[in-house]
Amino acid sequence: MIPLWTMMPKSSFSILIPDGENLLLMHVVNCLASCSGASIHVICSERKKPMRFSRLIQSFSFYPPTDRPEDWISTINKEVEKNEIDFIMPIGESGIQKIITYQHLILDARNKLVLLPSLQEFDTALDKGLLSQHLLSYGLPGPLSVVVSTTSDLEKVDQLTFPVISKPAIGFGGGEHIHVFKDRTACKTFFSQNGILCKQIIQEYIEGFDIDCSILSKEGVILASTIQKGNSWAKNKFQPANGLKFLDEPRLYKVVKVLVESLNWSGIAHIDLRYDTKDGQFKVIEINPRYWLSVEASLIAGVNFPQLHCLASKGELFKKPGYTHVDFLSLEGLKQKVCEKKHILFRWKFIVNHTPIRFVLKDPMPILYRSISMRLKNWAK
Repeated sequence: MIPLWTMMPKSSFSILIPDGENLLLMHVVNCLASCSGASIHVICSERKKPMRFSRLIQSFSFYPPTDRPEDWISTINKEVEKNEIDFIMPIGESGIQKIITYQHLILDARNKLVLLPSLQEFDTALDKGLLSQHLLSYGLPGPLSVVVSTTSDLEKVDQLTFPVISKPAIGFGGGEHIHVFKDRTACKTFFSQNGILCKQIIQEYIEGFDIDCSILSKEGVILASTIQKGNSWAKNKFQPANGLKFLDEPRLYKVVKVLVESLNWSGIAHIDLRYDTKDGQFKVIEINPRYWLSVEASLIAGVNFPQLHCLASKGELFKKPGYTHVDFLSLEGLKQKVCEKKHILFRWKFIVNHTPIRFVLKDPMPILYRSISMRLKNWAK
């Protein structure tokens, strides 16, 4: 079967990723390199980034980190002119936020920037507290939540039904600083003893399962999407899943469609939802207004989000792509599966079609460099 993404309109374009220090770089580059005609350029504030050895990147430019966003924008303008860049594509939260904020300093920003939300929309999506208020305002399903910034705010948790889950309202991710509390005493005692690291959102814990929706949209209209559900995890279930199953879920899509319309969202986003077994609703938990770790999985399923992001930004029309209901394992998930069932190693067709190994074989140097560097660091200890 011909992968669906190879049937998309072909067009030559050059892309500049200005926040190449972001951990998502490899995943986005693998997707962009999978379509013909893409010339990929990267600006990075880390000199020893493994992706500088990638054969898929046309140019990799190191610039020391700066506290002045204006200097960063000046660097972007310089690289755009030098490499005749068609699209500037920030991939992480910090990069996207700075680009949106200082886009007035970017030369020909109207034509060079990929589709991005407004700063207000971005901030609403990024801040779980603001998102919770937005959901409430539009009657969208989500867990009952309170925001606490100081220990005196902890009285707000009396409004909630326990158990509850707490997490930073902005930033972190990857399952960091997430806690579940069975009762009020445990919740208040924890924060009283440990302090409040940053603004926290405390939500009623939803009994059910996580399910995600990745989208590309323009002015509130969804142009492409995939829905995926985790089916394999590391020990910490708050971390991204090691394994995914792509599926259709019309009721979930309906919720996401209204959410995207309410935000008038432009650009990409990864929306975390949770199915509530008590009332049978899909409830919005958070929005990651950036690219995501499983973007390669979406590509394997049939949707190349970075490519479509460029096409939509260029104004090209395309039919909303479908996707296959494949199972996907990350490299960590594959390693975990091999430890459980060693015969998986002999299922080469499965490995090639359901894991990122195809991308590693196409561009092995970054992975090799990272692996060798980690071994040397461990040896030095």
